[in-house]
Amino acid sequence: MRVMGRTKQFDKQAALDGAMQLFWAKGFHGTSMQDLVDNLGVNRQSLYDTFGGKHELFEAALERYRELQALPMRRLLEKEGSVAEILRSFFQEMVSGMLNTEGKGCLMVNSTTELASQDEAVFGTCSANARQLEAAFTGLIVRAQQSGEIPEDRSPVQLARFLLSTMNGLAVTAKATRDRKVLNDVVEVALSALGL
Repeated sequence: MRVMGRTKQFDKQAALDGAMQLFWAKGFHGTSMQDLVDNLGVNRQSLYDTFGGKHELFEAALERYRELQALPMRRLLEKEGSVAEILRSFFQEMVSGMLNTEGKGCLMVNSTTELASQDEAVFGTCSANARQLEAAFTGLIVRAQQSGEIPEDRSPVQLARFLLSTMNGLAVTAKATRDRKVLNDVVEVALSALGL
């Protein structure tokens, strides 16, 4: 009688979350398949069978990051109330998040700087995320103009792009300093540039 080999079962979502954390800490190039095997406790063949190669696993991890990090941040911009308070709260939440990640920064920004210029799939994911954030900022600025918080003669799209650049700059700066005051100073100048 032939005995069938048992396939090792593992929690795909937990493995994906673990891979996301590892890529976030070490980057795509700094993370080897062996690092993934060692840290996730999943054998190499199971990772290949489930996710494909390292690149496919990275793409899935980047999408998971968008789901866990970027989507909740965009939702903060859709709240009702004073736009000045919403933006201040958004950036304070971002600064706190950056300081709580032990210098890892933002996986989306890290991936943009590491890979987007050479990798079309990563470029597509990062660009889509940026467009969604820009749209959320634009909508918020239009609301601020309608309520009189920001003058109507300023382009909402240009201001949204400025805020997106500020956000990306904060993510990079947070990797170079863990000083909340430095990051808060950037936020205050950005808000004052909008007249808030």
